Amino acid sequence: MGERKDCVVGVDLGGTKISCGVMDSSGKIVLSKTIQSSSQEQRLMLQALVGLIDEMLKSSRDAFFNPRAVGIGAAGFILQPEGVVLESPNIRWKNVELKKILGDATGLPVFVDNDANAAALGEKFAGICKGVDNFVYLTLGTGIGGGICIGGKIYRGHKGTAAEIGHMVVDPEGPTCGCGRKGCLEALASGTALEREAARAARKYPDSILNHMCSNDLEGITGENVAEAAEAGDKAALEVFSYVSHYLGIGIVSLIHIFDPELVVLGGGIARSGGLILDGLRKVVEERGIPSCIEGTQIVLSSLGTSAGMIGAAVLAGEGIALWE
Repeated sequence: MGERKDCVVGVDLGGTKISCGVMDSSGKIVLSKTIQSSSQEQRLMLQALVGLIDEMLKSSRDAFFNPRAVGIGAAGFILQPEGVVLESPNIRWKNVELKKILGDATGLPVFVDNDANAAALGEKFAGICKGVDNFVYLTLGTGIGGGICIGGKIYRGHKGTAAEIGHMVVDPEGPTCGCGRKGCLEALASGTALEREAARAARKYPDSILNHMCSNDLEGITGENVAEAAEAGDKAALEVFSYVSHYLGIGIVSLIHIFDPELVVLGGGIARSGGLILDGLRKVVEERGIPSCIEGTQIVLSSLGTSAGMIGAAVLAGEGIALWE
């Protein structure tokens, strides 16, 4: 059958799902699989993670590829390049030596980074940021992660924990965040915040589409419910998007003032709401931004969507072993 083709494995490890893909030496994803995280408990998540990677390694070898490295984008504060998850507000992990654990399990070189950094790397490699050297990426999901590209390189700080955009405080008297502090951007504009505010709005407007949609089961409201109701013009749902857009806009204004990016890119689940989230936050940025600072910066949606983290993790592995050099 000829010589086996080199490849790398990329994994996006989030709070609710694990996505794994195999990237060949041309930069193309040739195999992929996503599973739901059955538990956020450390032992069970690691078990599921190792099982999925093993499955993808076997599938790649069966497809006549030669896997050479594994890249992981993990939710949480990452000591990088040591590959240690110091802690994560959205999964119950603390001081997990992920690089060592997966290296021992696979026998391959392992490279670990924050999941939003990985997603930013994915957008730089194959998405809307291809050819863009200065941008800020926000992933809007269970929490809010961030990736910052300066001069064509992902900025990681002096120990690798930079760009924790979700944990900049935008309202000191705001709701408590998963990190334990009050008023973080994540506590006000993430998918979790959207669902919390949706439950509040459904109680406030008992005759709303949003309330009827969930049959008064306020704990079961999802972001998809809120978006569907808002598209139908529901007052409760539109109020929720206005709330989230307001705080997201405040956070983005600060990021633009500090970093002067060409693009601010939104990814993750909330970003799929498109205009429902973009229109409001762009208005906030226009109202609160210094005109000469915000001029020329575009706020756009990710072009890779939920695949950005997986692709970026594979790129991390490929760069780590100089696959493309």
